Parts: sequence; C-alpha cells; structure tokens
Amino acid sequence: MTSLLNVVNVTVPILYAVLLYWYGVHFFKLKKRSERVISWLLPVTVVLHLFLLVIRGIVHQHFPIVNLFEGASFLAFGIIISYFYIEKRLKIKTTGVFVVVLVFALQVVSSALANKHAAIPAIFEDRSFALHTASAMLSYSALFVSALFSLMYLLLFYNIKNAQFGTIYSRLPSLEELSEMNTKAATLGFLLLSVAIFLGILYWKQVQPGASHFDPKVTTTYVTWMIYGILIFGKKIGHWTGKSLAYLSMIGFLVILLSVVLVNLFATSFHQFA
Repeated sequence: MTSLLNVVNVTVPILYAVLLYWYGVHFFKLKKRSERVISWLLPVTVVLHLFLLVIRGIVHQHFPIVNLFEGASFLAFGIIISYFYIEKRLKIKTTGVFVVVLVFALQVVSSALANKHAAIPAIFEDRSFALHTASAMLSYSALFVSALFSLMYLLLFYNIKNAQFGTIYSRLPSLEELSEMNTKAATLGFLLLSVAIFLGILYWKQVQPGASHFDPKVTTTYVTWMIYGILIFGKKIGHWTGKSLAYLSMIGFLVILLSVVLVNLFATSFHQFA
C-alpha cells in the first residue's frame, strides 16, 4: 500500500504538469485538440488526486489535512474540484491555465515533502472536528476560485474601458460569463462555509458546553460568511453589476487572508494549531 501511495504521489503532479501544458496551449492557440484533451484529462486528474488523498489517509490512518504538506494537497484538490464544477457547468476552458498553475505548484510542494511527518494534533483525532476543518478548507478553495474569476473580470473590464484589446480581451470569456463564474464559485464556497460553521458550532458545544465559541478567527469567519451571503443576495435579488460583485468577492477573500494569516500570527485563538 505504501508503494502504491508513493507511485500516485509522483503521478499526480506529473498529470497536473501535462494538464497545465494543454490549458496553456488552449489559452494561447485555442486549438480543438487541446479542448478535447482537457475534456478527459481534467476528470482523470481530479479522480487520481482524490485517490491520493484517500490512500494517504488509509496508510497514515488519519484525515489527510493534519500538517502543512497534507493541507497543501487538500487545498489544491479543493481548488481544482471547485474549478472543475464551474467548467462543467459553463463549458468554458480558457480560464483553466490560471487555476491549474497554482494547483500544480501546491501539489509539487506537497508531493516533494510528503515523507516529512510531524506529530498529529490530538484535536484531529475527533472526526467531527476533522470534517469541520475539511469543509472550511474546501469552502476557502471555492472562494479563492471566486476571487480569481473576480480578478479576471476586473482586468477585462478595465482593458475594455481603456480600449486595450490585447491577449486578455481576446482570450478571456466575456464579462457576463466571468461574473457568472464568480457567483457560482462564491455560492459553492458560501454553502461549504455554512456547513463548516455548523459543524464547528456542534463540535464546540460538545467539548465546551455553555462556553462562548467566539474568538478572532471565528468572528472573521462570520464576517466572511456575511460578505458572500450579501454577494449572492445582490446577484439574485439586487441585480448588482458584475463589477460590484467582483469587488465584493475580492473583499471577502481579503478577509479570509486576514483570518488565516494575521489572526494565527498575532491573536489568541483556539484555532492556532492550524
């Protein structure tokens, strides 16, 4: 089983490298062959990445998110599965190169350092907490994809506004399509974040009944949840412009970064094991 894990651990980043090449060909040359290759190579890579996570969990007997390098692979999987969902829904492949390059980098780091093991925090022995953490990571992955589409939207918007009709204009999807991709990814991330919050509340009430579960990271998580909830409301009910939705998505992801980085470094939090 360990030998199989090692083989898959090497194969997955290789597949991402091949996938990145074909997405690059598709972005710059828009060849039909690249579109056909991507159509079968992307799901194959996603399935093999999932298999890697499963077999890693079986071999090491824990949910594969307990250290930095396992977390990098899980985050990469969350990003690619979120993008895969959007691509399948909207049939647009020209944005894939921007997503896959980051996923490839994360997985290379994870695969290269996969044999470095550290002590497993005791809190991860609780399955409900592991599921809470996994849901949060998947939600952040989807919201990252949303922010990436928002950045593309704003780049294209200002290129059009300034009458700069270069590669970005000719290769990226339309503003309407990018806005739709943004909101679909944001909706997916919002739903997963809702699950993570719910599981987190249940877990905290079990281990500390009657105690307040608020701390800086939890508070910023609620702020993030509200921002993306407003974004979805603005899209569905308020009919806000794509530009407004793009900026709101970028603000929401900035709050996530503040939660993950600044709160971990400078604030007292029961999430500091992460």
